[in-house]
Amino acid sequence: MFGLLPPKILKKNLGIGIPWELEVGMTILPRLLSAALLTTLAVAQVGDPRELTNPTGYGWYYGVTSATLNTAIGNGYRLTDVEVDSVSPLRFNACLVADSGVYDATSWWYYGLTAGQVSSYLSTNQARLTDLESYDDGNGNTRFACIMVSNAGVNAKTFWWYYGQTSAQVASLLATNGARPVDIDTYEIGNTTRYSVVMIANSGADQRNYTTLYNQSFATISAAVSNTGRRCYDLEHNPDGTWSAILIDDVGSPYSSWWVGIDAARVSYLLGQYGMRPIDIESYQVNGERRFAVLMLNNSNALTTGVGQQMRATTDGQVGCYLKRINGSEYAGLNEGTIFEPASCMKTLHHVHAMRQVRLGNVSLNTMLPVNQNYAPVGSSCPGDTGFVLESLTTVLRDMMQNSDNTRTQAVRAYFGEPNINATANALGMSRTELRHRIGCGTEATANPNDITLYDLGLLHTQVANGYLGTWRDEFYDHMSNSLSWGGLSTVVNEEAATLNLSAAAITSFKAQMYVASKGGSYGLADGSYRSGFGYVRVPFLNSNVLAEREFAVGAFVARTTNGTNGSAAVNLAIAEMLRPQLRAALQTWDVTAVAVPYGGNCGGMNQTVAGLPRLGGNVDYHMTGGEPWRLDVLATGFSNTQYQGLNLPLALQQFGSLPGCFALCSAEATDTGVADGGGAETVSMSFPNSYGLLGIEYFTQFYSLGTSVKSSRALRNVIGW
Repeated sequence: MFGLLPPKILKKNLGIGIPWELEVGMTILPRLLSAALLTTLAVAQVGDPRELTNPTGYGWYYGVTSATLNTAIGNGYRLTDVEVDSVSPLRFNACLVADSGVYDATSWWYYGLTAGQVSSYLSTNQARLTDLESYDDGNGNTRFACIMVSNAGVNAKTFWWYYGQTSAQVASLLATNGARPVDIDTYEIGNTTRYSVVMIANSGADQRNYTTLYNQSFATISAAVSNTGRRCYDLEHNPDGTWSAILIDDVGSPYSSWWVGIDAARVSYLLGQYGMRPIDIESYQVNGERRFAVLMLNNSNALTTGVGQQMRATTDGQVGCYLKRINGSEYAGLNEGTIFEPASCMKTLHHVHAMRQVRLGNVSLNTMLPVNQNYAPVGSSCPGDTGFVLESLTTVLRDMMQNSDNTRTQAVRAYFGEPNINATANALGMSRTELRHRIGCGTEATANPNDITLYDLGLLHTQVANGYLGTWRDEFYDHMSNSLSWGGLSTVVNEEAATLNLSAAAITSFKAQMYVASKGGSYGLADGSYRSGFGYVRVPFLNSNVLAEREFAVGAFVARTTNGTNGSAAVNLAIAEMLRPQLRAALQTWDVTAVAVPYGGNCGGMNQTVAGLPRLGGNVDYHMTGGEPWRLDVLATGFSNTQYQGLNLPLALQQFGSLPGCFALCSAEATDTGVADGGGAETVSMSFPNSYGLLGIEYFTQFYSLGTSVKSSRALRNVIGW
């Protein structure tokens, strides 16, 4: 069996995603050159893959040849754990990580070595061991399979390795060397149990508190984990059925998990369900059947990890979630490459195929489609073949996408043809998508389920956003459900706006610029309930006062849950929580506070005050006092307080006939001329429409009184806000 998952950065090119079962096991993408392979050179200190949680591509295999592992390494991965599964024929179990980023290391692996050959390769390569597997070659001879990494420069560590030891001898060596174990292996040579061990100096950055357990029951190992709070770092299944383990205190307490007694399919499922990667795989037999013990470490970013935990706390089904900016980064991805039964969410594919035919001119939105309105049996959700009427394509699509009408969906499937709809999926790059049955028919769904992945749905929406439908893009979205209540997004906006103290007007304006086009799905089948939802979301960001919208593809699924209501809640929760950081970031750009702050000096007793603030949808009054009674006055409004018509500001006005100490403090792109009253006062009012395009605009105001000499007021710096 073998499995390999690509680094997330490669998925859009490879078209595959997170765990699924393949013909012989899990997935494959496999890099190697020989039984001993040098991988890429390390350019920085290499961390321990059993402690690093940076998301990366990974692989796990069991019962495979060295050639299979070499192929995997040749495709950009490196071994981090290897076990000898059988001697005749020689087969291996292994864990791998993508040989890039923080996992990039110069490494080698070998098998069939004597102890002398291990020492020779360590010396030749200037390397240290990270994994050592001892085994009987079938003739009573001790042989070794091993992994070693460069031990030069910043990667140098003091290390030791031993074999043929008893547990008491291992404990003594650890104490004598002031070391901690990084690998323990139990093996039998001539029916005698012995241990091999790799240890490093337990000091400096490598210091960890640890516990070593030998030949214990699983219950004892589990109790030790609970009692010490330490993580199982290395686990070994002994020939007599007992276990040996290394437990450590982690730096940063990474999210981890461990499982014992599960089959290969369950390993694959759990890795995807928890967004983890394997760091140690042990294979053994129970009543003639292969079982696994697996240590897992988090392989997801913080957003994915948090959303995944919330989903699993809400439902007992398999979960998946996905958030990607159109033509941009992936922000969350759990089981996004896993095939699931989408129920009515599959109708998005019907919809895009029909709209593509509109774009190509093969049909129009006014084309009449035959619709059989009845259900078989009556009262079910399964479309029948009676109740014939004719309806326009636009009516059929709206009923299919907004009301999730199954008879209209079947009309689209029948009119355009299932093979043609699947051809559109292939054209869009949706390599793990296939339509197989009429939606709404439980028996058909159980016997022949439709396939789709969150990743494929993201591709669909990306292609539409990028012009797959040409000028019909907006029609495609508008035929879908356009409510901001989908996934609780409106509620999230309200919650985040409240923490930012945004005004009601700001929230209303923000929501008016948001856009959602979504489709959900729901099935109750013999093996449980299925819930899903996927959509296109446009989020309004402001850059100064310019709208800079960001587009996202987002969705989630729950499969085989015992409680459909909880499944729906988990899907909605995932959509809301994945988008929450983006919505908050966008709202922060709308958090523009109205400002009117005085600056500079005045002359001749002039003053400028303001009543109100420059807010969208509101009025503000600028008052002048101390001017010349019954004389002309001017309110200058400008957009600079440093330059005006090539002159530097402030500009002394005495040279232009003003009183001493008078200055022009702002530019004058606009002026408002009036006449002061008998007290030398004047008021100028300004009104602002409720248009986000004005948000954040900065302008300056200053009054001048034009009497026998010019007098000037202080200026105001103004910002249009909420």
